[in-house]
Amino acid sequence: MKTYFNRFSLTALVILAFALAMPAKSTAQTVSDSPQTEHQYNDDIHTFIIKRLKQTCQQREKQMNKQIQQMLINLPNAEKLYDETFVRITTDVVEDTTEDGKPEINYVYNIAYSCHHFEGTEDDYPSAAYLWNSSNSCRAICNLTQTMVDEELSDIFSAGKKTTITITSTTDAAEIQHIDYKGEYGDFRYMPAIFNDENVRISVNKAEGITTNAQLAYVRAQSVHDYLSNNIKSLKRMQNDYLYVTRCFDMTGPHYRRSNLQIVVHGAFDAAAKNMEAALLNDEYVDFNIPHIEENINSKTYALIIADEEYSAPLPNCDFASNDGNVLHQYFVHTLGIPTRHVKVLHNAGRQQIKDEGIHWLKDIIKAQSGDVHIIIYYAGHGVSNSKFQPYLMPSGVDVSKIRPFKSKNGLLPEGITLKGGDAEKILTQCISIDTLCGWFKKTQALSYTFIIDASCNGIQRSGKSFFDMERETKRYRAPRVRDDIVIFMSADGDKTSYSFIDQHHGFFTYYILKELKFTRGEISFQDLFNNVTKNQAYESSLQGKLQEPSMIIGGTLGENWGQRTFINN
Repeated sequence: MKTYFNRFSLTALVILAFALAMPAKSTAQTVSDSPQTEHQYNDDIHTFIIKRLKQTCQQREKQMNKQIQQMLINLPNAEKLYDETFVRITTDVVEDTTEDGKPEINYVYNIAYSCHHFEGTEDDYPSAAYLWNSSNSCRAICNLTQTMVDEELSDIFSAGKKTTITITSTTDAAEIQHIDYKGEYGDFRYMPAIFNDENVRISVNKAEGITTNAQLAYVRAQSVHDYLSNNIKSLKRMQNDYLYVTRCFDMTGPHYRRSNLQIVVHGAFDAAAKNMEAALLNDEYVDFNIPHIEENINSKTYALIIADEEYSAPLPNCDFASNDGNVLHQYFVHTLGIPTRHVKVLHNAGRQQIKDEGIHWLKDIIKAQSGDVHIIIYYAGHGVSNSKFQPYLMPSGVDVSKIRPFKSKNGLLPEGITLKGGDAEKILTQCISIDTLCGWFKKTQALSYTFIIDASCNGIQRSGKSFFDMERETKRYRAPRVRDDIVIFMSADGDKTSYSFIDQHHGFFTYYILKELKFTRGEISFQDLFNNVTKNQAYESSLQGKLQEPSMIIGGTLGENWGQRTFINN
């Protein structure tokens, strides 16, 4: 049997030799016989790189917003925001050029707040105040930015990078006679700013105080500047250029007295883009150049894909589970030839939805086809195991709000949680054990059942961070026994960790399955698939310091026959 490395080396040479002569097979196109220029090929690669970088930002943006909402809930009473005040982070990847005309790929971070109802709110600046902490909302924006930049985005806000920090501060139309300025931020003489969309020069000093709305808005912006420069460690190591955008509205009211913030990190992804380009030229991304075979040739196969990425706070999301499901769907249809209508994808589904919309759908098909079908079920998401190490799928929608150990003052999942008794039962009743999954098909016979499970069941998340665990009655994991027609590919044993392959935006296990399907165009036996995935996943994951080895659960009397199965069943 050829190893993956032999096949990949040959494939890489072929791709490098013919990449510019053959058309790029994008994830949304079939292979064309028409020639493709180097310019077109490079454009395809460039488009994929920008799309992938944007996906990375969206992934992190969702996680940050989930985190900040939980942090806001846990603020001290004196700092709590009005129920209708919402703080939100938005991020983006933006292509631009440097002052000398060189291209750069920038990261844009915005944080702002809004109120759905204004009457009686007290989250904005008091009428004549300018200090950042005199506004609950501005205080939240400053403190949250410190946490996000120094803890969640430290890899992007790296030493030596240039930033452009734009602070937007506003006032209402209330006339100002005189506001004492204590000189906390120094005196300002003819400083450049934008006021009501015009370039202006602002002067403020302690002796004369604040006498105009333009000055008041400017000092509010300087107060935010002072906080950022003194409290955010990452910014102290960077080259920062501050811009001040100020405005005076023609109406009065607290909701016109605010400060918001944007930070642009210049060239944040330049190095990452170069590395991705090299990997794409070597065809290392499974999301790119997905092979296509004859449509609908695999007409007896039906597949259910469950991709559970988003979980209710304080539970963390499952990194890249959504991308796992989306890309596997393309491989099922395009590479394995399963008819589009034979594949159902459920994103962020709870236990009942999985049963009602997924399992019942498959069982009805099996009945309608008198069992003359092959069934595939794929799951990506969190997992857990009970006191006897029996593995469970942990769907989205699991509610832990009434379980005391999950409550945290900072909104983050506490480390080292071990559940037992009633708390453990509250979780497990919302999950799906492997035994239950198999049992749902107890009275429905099909030609074959194949389950693919990419989940970590040992209390560690895909990210490698602590999740939660169960009190154990036994010390050893024992694989479940399943009936004869079932084969289960597991990303790892129930007492081992399943990680994410960050650079590839997939779980390790899913990535290497997709990679085998890509280079074999789906024509690979289960035995060869498992052997190749085991070898190559173990190698790469060990290099990254997170060794992961998959496992198999095989029906009782299948013996060696399981290894001859394939995903393509004409």
